[in-house]
Amino acid sequence: MADTQNGNVSAVSQDTDTLKELLEWEKKEAKYAKMTSRLLFALVLIFLVSAIIIVPKAVTVLENTNRAVVTAQDSLEKIDEQLDGIKVMTDSITQTSENMNTMVEDNAEELTEAVKKMQSIDFEGLNTAIKDLQDAVKPMAKMMRAFN
Repeated sequence: MADTQNGNVSAVSQDTDTLKELLEWEKKEAKYAKMTSRLLFALVLIFLVSAIIIVPKAVTVLENTNRAVVTAQDSLEKIDEQLDGIKVMTDSITQTSENMNTMVEDNAEELTEAVKKMQSIDFEGLNTAIKDLQDAVKPMAKMMRAFN
């Protein structure tokens, strides 16, 4: 019987040791669970604070980007309109130069003939005739002044 009691005491002692180990393990596990939940709470809190800070700034950046894109589109439309105006002006200049070329070609013969006639003028003889005319008109001019 003494052996049975010693066996029972030994079994109870082993059960007690096992329960103590189990209790310590549970305490450690509870401690780690608390730490994990605190870390998770801290991460969620950091995420929320970051979202509260970053989201408005991101929205502002997106709005500014949208405005810049709209402005760029407006500028491109204006540039297209100006390019159309430049094209019309270029076409007009081209047409005008073609008309001038046609006019020069049509009148080239007459212009050449006029230049040849101007070259054939005797300027020395013309100057002499003008001087002779002045000499002839001088006495008449003096006489007319006398009547005035």
